[in-house]
Amino acid sequence: MTRVLLILTLALTLLAAVGGCAKKKGYTSIDEVYAKYDVNRDGKITKEEFVAQWKDKQKADTAWKKIDTKNNGYVQRVLDNDIPLDVWSAAESNDSAY
Repeated sequence: MTRVLLILTLALTLLAAVGGCAKKKGYTSIDEVYAKYDVNRDGKITKEEFVAQWKDKQKADTAWKKIDTKNNGYVQRVLDNDIPLDVWSAAESNDSAY
């Protein structure tokens, strides 16, 4: 019985360690980004929409600065569709958005 508990404990520890090391999946399309953040579906992501999806508002503010390079308070799909997906993914790499 002790041996079974030891094996089970080791297996659970290993599973937890592997699960904790999983990398956050990056975005594969701009559609994913806008589906997540453009809450009112107007083709713009405002700073308010972006920050609202984050647990840590300070980190969200820092991430937003990487995205809103024009510093106008929003990014517009029509004009800013050329923001690379890795920028969006990297913005979230320091914190988990909801």
